[in-house]
Amino acid sequence: MKRVDAIAAEIAQAGDLHLQRHAEQIIASMPSGLMLVDSGLRVLSINLAMCELLSIGDAAAVVGMPLHSLLDSDVLGLRLKQTLQSMQSPDDFTVTQRVSGNYRHLEFKICTVPAAPAETVLLVMAHDITDHIRSQEELKRFRLALDSSIDAVYLIDAEQLRFVDVNETAIATLGYSYRELLQLGPQDLKPDPGELEKIQHRFAEVIRSKHKTGMFETVHQRKDGARLPVEVYLRAIRSERRQFLVAVVRDITERVKAETVLRESEERFRVAFNQAAVGLAHVAPDGRWLMVNNKLCEIVGYSRNELLNMAFQDITHPDDVVTDWAIARRMTACEIDEKTREKRYRHKNGYYIWVNLTSSMVRSEDGTPKYYSTVVEDISRRKQIEEELLHLANHDALTSLPNRSLLLDRLSQALVFAGRSASQVAVMLIDLDRFKNINDSFGHEAGDKFIMEIGRRLAASVRAGDTVARLGGDEFVLIRPDVAQGDAVVILAQQIQEALGRPLTIQGHEFFPSGSIGISMYPKDGEDSQTLLKNADTAMYRAKDAGRNNFQFYAHDMNSRALDRLKLESGLRRALERDEFVVHYQPQMEIASGEIIGAEALLRWQAPGQGMIFPGDFISIAEEAGLIVPMGEWVLRTACTQKKAWHDAGMRAPMKIAVNLSARQFKHQDIVKVVSRVLEQTGCRPEWLELEITESVVMDNPEAAARTLQKLSDMGVHLSIDDFGTGYSSLNYLKRFPINSLKIDRSFVRDITTDVDDAAIARAVIALAHSLKMTVIAEGVESAEQLSFLREQQCDQMQGYYLSRPVPAPELEKLLNATSQKSIKPASGD
Repeated sequence: MKRVDAIAAEIAQAGDLHLQRHAEQIIASMPSGLMLVDSGLRVLSINLAMCELLSIGDAAAVVGMPLHSLLDSDVLGLRLKQTLQSMQSPDDFTVTQRVSGNYRHLEFKICTVPAAPAETVLLVMAHDITDHIRSQEELKRFRLALDSSIDAVYLIDAEQLRFVDVNETAIATLGYSYRELLQLGPQDLKPDPGELEKIQHRFAEVIRSKHKTGMFETVHQRKDGARLPVEVYLRAIRSERRQFLVAVVRDITERVKAETVLRESEERFRVAFNQAAVGLAHVAPDGRWLMVNNKLCEIVGYSRNELLNMAFQDITHPDDVVTDWAIARRMTACEIDEKTREKRYRHKNGYYIWVNLTSSMVRSEDGTPKYYSTVVEDISRRKQIEEELLHLANHDALTSLPNRSLLLDRLSQALVFAGRSASQVAVMLIDLDRFKNINDSFGHEAGDKFIMEIGRRLAASVRAGDTVARLGGDEFVLIRPDVAQGDAVVILAQQIQEALGRPLTIQGHEFFPSGSIGISMYPKDGEDSQTLLKNADTAMYRAKDAGRNNFQFYAHDMNSRALDRLKLESGLRRALERDEFVVHYQPQMEIASGEIIGAEALLRWQAPGQGMIFPGDFISIAEEAGLIVPMGEWVLRTACTQKKAWHDAGMRAPMKIAVNLSARQFKHQDIVKVVSRVLEQTGCRPEWLELEITESVVMDNPEAAARTLQKLSDMGVHLSIDDFGTGYSSLNYLKRFPINSLKIDRSFVRDITTDVDDAAIARAVIALAHSLKMTVIAEGVESAEQLSFLREQQCDQMQGYYLSRPVPAPELEKLLNATSQKSIKPASGD
């Protein structure tokens, strides 16, 4: 902001026209937002940077306009007036302004510039500090979370061994103030004698370690002298070329007390042999059981008498016997006094159990070995949990198949082996087709059962050396190592498709699963795991594009197609800004009267140099890129504006405009507020608007959908279920929804005169809708025969190429004027 004073001075000195122009050029070229305002607070000049800050398209158009029409801020207006009155520049100040629908924080500086006699010009400079303010807010939130931690947290300078920062818990725990703690370090907390060197050594180990983490226990002394046993978790970090340690410290006073009590209790158990909670035994040097307690009998399943007639090796796992005798010999030779190890005993019922066994040699006065005193603890449950945790860490919880971590490990091993043996490895990425429909229609429980069955089928279709893993969602990966010929991979892919395609019944519903498979081969398509998976994913999307339920091998030109898709997405992101979208309208006719009673608004993209692009080529990309919500609102606003224009022109006032709502709009946007705002801003009446929602969208969360639909209906907006019959509707919910009409999907209309099933479906939908007091509209009508059938079945309305293709608004106006008669002829060009 210092630069603004220099600019103001230069403008003040610009006495002649040449200097004034020079000053204006300086303003125009400045990277900061600048404008000149006269004493009446009207804009005299504005540079490009200020236009960009305020989303002003034409700088020349705003010259002479009142400043408040560009920046509606009471604070700014007040500061400007105060500056004019005092002729002194105020301190920098911040204004929060809504620009292009988003709130931005702008920092302003104002300077006075003497102009003509008795005339003062104000130089206004602005910076966008939105990111800075947001960063400060995020830092405050992080600090609040840190101070709310139940553990003390210290940031330690590893070189100086000083606390750089601490949280509130650390202050409360140690009793020092924040400033006092920043003058201290770990050594000032007075650990036990000899502990400081160990702590410093541990710090160094953590800094050198691969994972930069570690843990140890020590003692901290409070300011009041009280000593606290603590557990310290360390993480080493580097910042600004300095080495720091983050120490998370937990008070373990209670735990230490509990451990002390436990040790005392264990000692008492050794004395109270027969009442011990662990297995206790005396074992002769030759291995015979001399004495056993009840707990040991319970652990191994044998009675006391049975054990006393046996030796320990009789119930020890064969792999553990050699180690047991080796330990026994070392104890006999006085090399060790006691040994604790984990081993396996065979239960009387035949299975093996894990025990933690501690043995010590008891000798006579002359040192002769008498017996081994043995403590036996059943750790089978712990071992089971460890195995389960290890399994969970490497396997998918739902299917028990290997997860991504284990997949990458096995794929890396397969690639190493293949590199040594000069063989191939096949990587198949399998994505289930239309799995989302199952989740949306039947719920996640059914979806989980579906995924579990698919996992079982895939696992049963491969050989022992293969790996089938689940990446998540509906994606699976199959690794086939040691591939000799590509034909074997083709056969495997066909087997997978056959296994997937078998009918599957869940919750009384029969499904016919299928999957799109992408295949990459090592070393042809990549020499590392990530590349092979990425290329298999690319090939899988190619299989999707090819109609699903097929397999595709990766080809290098797929990357170019992926690049084309990225270019299309990039162009799509700028399409709204560049005003490249247009709306075409397809008329809807009342079958009984032949009158056009509505039109559906359909989006088109006029991309520069590409001609007209239809929704089928870009809607899916828009949904994946998160652009469908602003695009949908733009279509809604455009259609409502057009309807209002037609009404004002006196053209077919009763005609409704139908607009499609995407799933993302309906679920993730407050659609009621959006529709209300658009109607208010465009002047379009609610009864002129019809919103079309697919049945899968409303059935995803019927209760929430019912509330939203009711609010829209209460506004007066008409509601229609689009593509009816292609999803999974519940008639119980359907009758509760405030729906005005059902649209028969074009897939049923297309063969309605030749396919008995499609005709039956159409009759059923019409009858169902009429029984629920709903209007029926058939879409995709392309022939007189189809129209005749629909008229016979008393279908209410129709739309399709037989009446008209989707056309721009002016062409629809011509069609409305030309179709005053009731009989409809085929559209020209069909």
